[in-house]
Amino acid sequence: MKYSSILRTTGCYLICVSSSIYVNPLAAEALHWAGDFRTGYFSQEREARSGVNSSRDEGRVRLRFGGQYKANDSWQFKLRAAGRSYLEKNNPNSEIKIFSEIPAGDGLRAGDVTLDEIYAQYKKEKMDLKFGRFQTKMELEGVAKKSLDRNDSPNTDITWTDGIYTKIKLEDWLHHFILQYNYPTGATEVRRSPLDFSSSESRLSAFWALENRKKTGAFVQRGIDITYLPSALCEDGTTSCNTRKDYITIVGRLAMQWPISSSGTKFMLGTEAGYAVNTQLSSVARTGASGNADGVAWQLTFNFIDIAPKHSMGLVYANAGAGWLISPDFRNNNSLVELRYKWAIDKRNSLEARIRQRQDLQTLVGETRKQIDDDLYVRYTWKF
Repeated sequence: MKYSSILRTTGCYLICVSSSIYVNPLAAEALHWAGDFRTGYFSQEREARSGVNSSRDEGRVRLRFGGQYKANDSWQFKLRAAGRSYLEKNNPNSEIKIFSEIPAGDGLRAGDVTLDEIYAQYKKEKMDLKFGRFQTKMELEGVAKKSLDRNDSPNTDITWTDGIYTKIKLEDWLHHFILQYNYPTGATEVRRSPLDFSSSESRLSAFWALENRKKTGAFVQRGIDITYLPSALCEDGTTSCNTRKDYITIVGRLAMQWPISSSGTKFMLGTEAGYAVNTQLSSVARTGASGNADGVAWQLTFNFIDIAPKHSMGLVYANAGAGWLISPDFRNNNSLVELRYKWAIDKRNSLEARIRQRQDLQTLVGETRKQIDDDLYVRYTWKF
């Protein structure tokens, strides 16, 4: 389905819904405009599997802006445009696409603009319902918030979810359910090969999560979630894809926090672990000649919150097996070590810096060494 068709269909539906509900007479007060601007300097050095070294330095910009209209106490509607760009000569913004439908790699291509949110939202007591295009996240709490499975638009990336999202609060627990549409030409979130959505049986996928963020003793976060991508895994690779399987993952996350000084400094320990029920063949992942690829992933974080007022630091260790294919923050068959600093200047402005190393967990068949990436960034975010 082309983006224009989706836009017409969604727009028609929203108009029909709007006509059947009471509209706030104070239209000007009900309409709220907001956005965010993020920019920074990014540098990377790579030691490739061939032994060749390379480096890259670039500036990046991401801008998101939109409006939210509150029709009444139950209904509201939102539309937002988002675009990203590189600010250096080695990455020219050629082939710019306006309202690009499918992102590539880790998000929307540099130079492209899209609508990353266009949805209707119904809120009533303990239920929250969205349908259309929206942002979803299931992050582990900490200074460097990351996720093994769901984290739309991290860093300067632009990704999104198309579908229906229901959130229900029962006492201190939040129940999340997402029914998501996947395009035959590709996913709107990070979905790594050999995940493939060209089959009609993979068109709809599901996500369920149970989460508690109420502080209880030392616990500040507890959660578990399941991702179900039917007929999306090409076990024998996307070239032939003779064997399709459901790709199912189970993720659990936990975070605990303790005060460590009278000045307000806190220590947070967080962990997240995931298991993929089915994975591609090791020969497809190039990690071995037999069996299936490793489907285990995990991260462990050490966070020092407010080491000085509004200044925090965090350390992340993570491993993701070759069969872990759905994380926007962790590449499969990779280990990660990251040190993050954050200065929360105020509610609208923040400054962050990162030093990170990623490398192959297993040397790929046919290669002589592991690939190693060292990178850093300094980025600024302004919310308006």
